Amino acid sequence: MWTFLLENPFYIPFIALNIWVIYKVIKIFVYRNDDNTDDDDDNDDGILPDDPELDLPPGVSLPTEPKELVTY
Repeated sequence: MWTFLLENPFYIPFIALNIWVIYKVIKIFVYRNDDNTDDDDDNDDGILPDDPELDLPPGVSLPTEPKELVTY
């Protein structure tokens, strides 16, 4: 194998690139962070919002003062 690499040196950068990629993949899997155990992304029906979801256009907001209840 060494004689082949010495006779064909254009394979050496390709082998070096493969070794570097394998190193990076192993490093990602060994040092990955598993501290996100308290995320609520597992659809376990956490706290559901009670308020309606409003889709107001820009510049429009809800009134700040409540209207008086008028009864006839």
